[in-house]
Amino acid sequence: LVLGGILAGFFTATEAAAIAVIYAFILSVFVYREVKWKETPQILLQCGITTAVVMLLIGTSMAMSWVLAYENIPQNISA
Repeated sequence: LVLGGILAGFFTATEAAAIAVIYAFILSVFVYREVKWKETPQILLQCGITTAVVMLLIGTSMAMSWVLAYENIPQNISA
């Protein structure tokens, strides 16, 4: 489903990731019945917390990268 959509040009890799998440959620709720509807808010909350941590790491690393480039640290190390 995901690779077919990418290769056919229906969606990009980022959109394919979102489609894969929705597909996995539908499978786990309706087909395998491993996730109950009452667990959905807790799952979404945990997903939001994990996403926030990753975004914090990315933002911090981008700021550190900017500071290193501004101070010419890579050029000083290679010289």
